[in-house]
Amino acid sequence: MQIIKVNEVFKDEKCISGKATGSFFRNEVEIVLAKTPVIIDFEGIEVITQSFSDEFLGPIFAHEGQDILRTLKFKNCSEDVQAVILSTAHRFLSDTKAVS
Repeated sequence: MQIIKVNEVFKDEKCISGKATGSFFRNEVEIVLAKTPVIIDFEGIEVITQSFSDEFLGPIFAHEGQDILRTLKFKNCSEDVQAVILSTAHRFLSDTKAVS
């Protein structure tokens, strides 16, 4: 299992935003996920935007479904970060179920 610290990837930013940033981070995480389970550590991150979360997690949830939650975990999420992640999970995992 590998831990990816968001604040190290984004050089101590407190707010992570944007589709391009989310796409970049998704690519980094998917490379590691192909080899081993991953913990995304949000320590020090106060807020992530919905656009970041949708671009980072949306395609992963849409492609892998709920099974990804066996190998992708989150820790040290502020209430705001947790709310955005849960919103993304709810929307993309619900969409996946509807298509299946």
